[in-house]
Amino acid sequence: MHHTGTQLLQSQRLLLRPFQLSDADSCVNNWATDPATYRYLSQEPRTPQQVCDWLSTAKQAYASPETYYWAMVEKSSNQVVGEIFVDDFSSRNRWCELDWKVGQHFQGKGYATQAAQLVLDYLRNEVGFHRIQAKCCVENHPSRRVMEKLGMVQEGVLHDFFLGKDGRWMDVVMYALLG
Repeated sequence: MHHTGTQLLQSQRLLLRPFQLSDADSCVNNWATDPATYRYLSQEPRTPQQVCDWLSTAKQAYASPETYYWAMVEKSSNQVVGEIFVDDFSSRNRWCELDWKVGQHFQGKGYATQAAQLVLDYLRNEVGFHRIQAKCCVENHPSRRVMEKLGMVQEGVLHDFFLGKDGRWMDVVMYALLG
């Protein structure tokens, strides 16, 4: 494993880069406070103050070469439209879990797939992860399609994995891509 942290990655339409405090308005307006972005997650939307507090600590987090956390920036507008990050990992066993969020007004444009492909390639080829996994609520069909487009294989369902905002226990589906 060669941990190199959050490096700049880009496609024709997206720039993946570390978050900055100056991203606050873009995050608040485009995704981080929008309940629709968090519909299939156990996490609650952030308040504008929580966004500012979180971004004010970003520089410290990026000091670690084991931090993999990108702002998903639409090049044409220079707006932060979402985030993509490694949620958990094991250096010893060379696996990591990838997670992403894209604001509802930017969904359906292929941004999650593009960003995840850039990050997958980086994590496999530069960092050295063998297994990259991702999971989502069984009902989150758009995220499932992203995982399938990336060539990830469905491995199973984790039943009653989290308590949904509506009080129902939610099942989660696990996908993975190997070496």
